[in-house]
Order: sequence, then C-alpha cells, then structure tokens
Amino acid sequence: MATDSRTWFYTTPEPRPYFIEERVNHTLWRNRLQGLSMTCTHYTTPIKLEGIWNGMTVEFEFQPGKWFILRAGREVKELIGVMRQILFIRPAFAYTDANGLFCVEWHTDSGAERFRELQGNPVYQGLKRLKKD
Repeated sequence: MATDSRTWFYTTPEPRPYFIEERVNHTLWRNRLQGLSMTCTHYTTPIKLEGIWNGMTVEFEFQPGKWFILRAGREVKELIGVMRQILFIRPAFAYTDANGLFCVEWHTDSGAERFRELQGNPVYQGLKRLKKD
C-alpha cells in the first residue's frame, strides 16, 4: 500500500483505527522510520496515535488539514525532520509540555493563535517559534 500524508492528514481518514494506523505506519516506514509503529488510541478528531521508538514514547495528535502535534520523550532532530518531509510543511514551534514531553507543532495556517495560547500558559516550557509568520 503506497500511502502518504494526503491519505490521513490532508484528507480526513475513515473513522476506523486500523485504517488510520495502517496509513500512518506505511507512511512512516516508507520515510525511513521502520522502527516506529503507531497504535490509534482515538480515531475521531483530534486523532491520536502512540508508539515506542528506540525505547522512547512517541505520540501524534492531529486535526486533519489543520494541525499536527508530535510529542516525544526528548528532542530527536531525525524524527522531526522526517515528519517535516511527510507533512510537506515546516514545523511552527516547539516546547516541553506539562508531562515533560518534547512537542513540535505543525500548522497549515501560521499557528499564531495557538502560539499565543501556549505563550500565556506556564505549563509549557521553552516555547520557541520555528518558522516565521
């Protein structure tokens, strides 16, 4: 099965966990992340998947066509770079959340509203913008 982000991010996928997992996993594997396998934990918007990669927790949360959040146990530039290629857009910003996970967010708009929301909340640490508006 040849899939890419157009089948699960830029188009709303069918609300069936297995189909979402299959599309996301095949996209990851085709883009050099063979060791990462995601399990769908919430199949309606926002869609959530979780997995383990090299012993580290990895979570995806997204609203198709709008935004995508990658959460991981630490910052891994390889993972961020591959997700940038998969989503066809540059990440908007990064921070550490209340659970200590490193988060990177992609937005199809500028993400300015979300950035202001995070900026005013002390549970998000080290917030930095990664692309210009």
